[in-house]
Amino acid sequence: MEEFIYGTEPKYSIKEVAQITSLSKSTIRYYEEIGLLQNIARDRNNIRLFSDDQIMRLRMIQCMRSTGMGIEMIRHYIGLSTEKPMELNEKYSIVLNQEAMLLSQKQEIEAQLALIEHKKSNYKKKLDEIKIYNK
Repeated sequence: MEEFIYGTEPKYSIKEVAQITSLSKSTIRYYEEIGLLQNIARDRNNIRLFSDDQIMRLRMIQCMRSTGMGIEMIRHYIGLSTEKPMELNEKYSIVLNQEAMLLSQKQEIEAQLALIEHKKSNYKKKLDEIKIYNK
């Protein structure tokens, strides 16, 4: 199980964040440019420094993008407050929808994997039979 770390201390370079998240540096810069990542600290050489909270934000963006959510919907989701009950309820609904999409994708993948495993087993049996007769 992946460990989720939170914290606001800026300590990761963009190169480190790219390695941690498997996102390209240009994608990370793009997300900052369009406002999905905010308040990125800079060191005295103007190098971006990211916090654990910002890495968690990037992971959330990745998750939402992988389920097909568009940038504008992600922007809307990020803009919702967790302090206002109506907005918190909307955030919760969005997460429930994303969960349902992922569970559906999981079922599809499991069905496809079952077919692949079936074919693999059939081919293995045939190969074993050939080996028996070729001895």
